[in-house]
Amino acid sequence: MSAGFLGTAAPASADLVLLLEVVIGVGLLLGAVLARRKRYRAHAWCQCSIVLLNAVLIAVAMIPSFYGRVRPKIPEKLGRSFYALATAHAAVGSLAEIGGLYVALAAGTNFLPEYLRLTNYKAWMRSLLVLWWLALLLGLATYIRWYVPLSR
Repeated sequence: MSAGFLGTAAPASADLVLLLEVVIGVGLLLGAVLARRKRYRAHAWCQCSIVLLNAVLIAVAMIPSFYGRVRPKIPEKLGRSFYALATAHAAVGSLAEIGGLYVALAAGTNFLPEYLRLTNYKAWMRSLLVLWWLALLLGLATYIRWYVPLSR
């Protein structure tokens, strides 16, 4: 019997984070649809809210988990999938989140100096959406590796 609600060996908190990240992924796709339909204000609110929610999940759940379970074993255990997947997820996810925060600042505010602002938003946003989905897939692979028992 598992502590979580997805029927794996995961704690409920890991199940919740996984489900929230999937919802966030769908939300990012819906935000892209808003942009395609030229509903830019709704697109901006959607994407910025998602990036900020994701930052909270990273700070509250993912960073403590990574530093408690994975970081102490790097680099010695990087050859093992348990640590390699989590490290790849952390690296790709960090790039996606930092990129999302940068785009939110560059596109939605005058906070950044002119020379740091973007000129080709579409390419940045599409690239970050792909990067974010790669991070989500790596996160799913990490969840499966950590919490779904291998059948023997």
